[in-house]
Amino acid sequence: MKKVSSNFSISGPIDDEALEALKAQGVTKIVNVRLDDEEPGQENAEQLAIKVRSHGIEYVHIPVKANSYSQKDIAAFFKQLATGDDKVHAFCRTGNRAIHLWALANAHSETLKYIENQCEKSNCNISAVKALMQDIEREKVWLGANI
Repeated sequence: MKKVSSNFSISGPIDDEALEALKAQGVTKIVNVRLDDEEPGQENAEQLAIKVRSHGIEYVHIPVKANSYSQKDIAAFFKQLATGDDKVHAFCRTGNRAIHLWALANAHSETLKYIENQCEKSNCNISAVKALMQDIEREKVWLGANI
């Protein structure tokens, strides 16, 4: 597990032991960004929802194909981050989609420097979405100049 900020962490697949650790860390919401049936034997979203909720943690499923981030996916992920004091943990097969969505969701409200620093501190690679983040940054500048 990698702690990205005070209220957000990521990982690959979670098991019962990880759920206990996340609960002990105060995580209140888990976001699964995996598609069902990515790997043989993988628990599906419905099974995971039951397991996560049995630990008293909210569960959200936003299935996203790797390196295919739509505005709808980014907005849905942002909504999960912007719900107050929740401590959120997101996971996928490797953690990459989770950190990519976090970076893209935050690109609308944070500076690229902040996002890059947080990812560097937590040893997360966001190079695959850097161009998208730069597009968002240019859009923010354009909107700011035209408001």
